[in-house]
Amino acid sequence: MKKYKTEMHCHSFPVSRCATHRHEDLVEQYLEYGYSTVVLTEHLNEYTFMGMDDKTLVEKMEYYLDSYRNLKKVAGDRLNILLGAEIHMARMGDSDFLVYGADEEFFLNNADIYLHDNWRNGSHIRNNGLLLFQAHPFRYFQTLCPVECLAGIEVYNGHPEQNSHNEMAEKWHELNPHLLTVSGSDHHDACQYPDAGILTDEPITSNKQLLEVLRSGNYELIRDENTRKKCIEDMKNRQ
Repeated sequence: MKKYKTEMHCHSFPVSRCATHRHEDLVEQYLEYGYSTVVLTEHLNEYTFMGMDDKTLVEKMEYYLDSYRNLKKVAGDRLNILLGAEIHMARMGDSDFLVYGADEEFFLNNADIYLHDNWRNGSHIRNNGLLLFQAHPFRYFQTLCPVECLAGIEVYNGHPEQNSHNEMAEKWHELNPHLLTVSGSDHHDACQYPDAGILTDEPITSNKQLLEVLRSGNYELIRDENTRKKCIEDMKNRQ
């Protein structure tokens, strides 16, 4: 029975400007919900670096990576923290893409990655042995990416305040069964309970292992609708 939980889509304050969850509280919440691993996928786009026009691309990327470094430090040996990204690429409308398997060196050597389009980045990410997934592809204002650019699809997005039309993402995968699938909470705030991710036989402790698991298909998707509904109800009660 698969029992180790890995979050595949998570944001934190302040690098993801739309998030409020600080690292110390984020670690405690994911431990409370029984996760062994969190893939930190901070937003990586021009808005991330607003007010940093005097910085070089590498300096901007160091700022971006500091979030991962700090979360890893805060987590210590209690929670595995892996480096990912949610990239909003140039000339792709409002579409977002999850990158898995990249290390710090990749981002520093490709500090301009968010300035390129999906065709360039799709092949570049693949040629570097990494995986590119389209995040919440059927959320309003998203543009579907040509499947030739992708390794997979986020077929379940658990954000309690967004209608990601997950059923449509599942149908898109049925039409493209060769693509891999992931599930993610799209976590931003403490009031958003972790409700998605993948289940594996062993805890995922490295990006190399994560890539191996995803490519093997030896995992199950977490689609915790009960937790998502409870979160929505609790958020209504707080208003």
